[in-house]
Amino acid sequence: MVHGYPKLRAGKKGEWIKNFGMPVAMVPFAGFVEFFGGLALVFGILTPLIAFLSALWMLGTTWFAISKLKKKYQSGWELDITLFLAALAVVFLGSGIYSIDHLLGL
Repeated sequence: MVHGYPKLRAGKKGEWIKNFGMPVAMVPFAGFVEFFGGLALVFGILTPLIAFLSALWMLGTTWFAISKLKKKYQSGWELDITLFLAALAVVFLGSGIYSIDHLLGL
């Protein structure tokens, strides 16, 4: 959530992301997934959907780190892969009994 809030405030002025070689149109998606997705995962709201969006975002950041930034696995994109796999695990396992999804029967 900490990384998503500045992206939401940037809006269409997210020109700073061009410096990294990423399209400006990715800023609102990243901000939404990181901020509201993180908040939804904390409370367990629409957990499989939000986790799937997070997995997509992590897949995109992994591709970006490999292709554009030319990072190596170690000290580069290993955290992205770990978060991608964790998000996939949440997609398939669900939110559990201590969540709003469980209370609503979703």
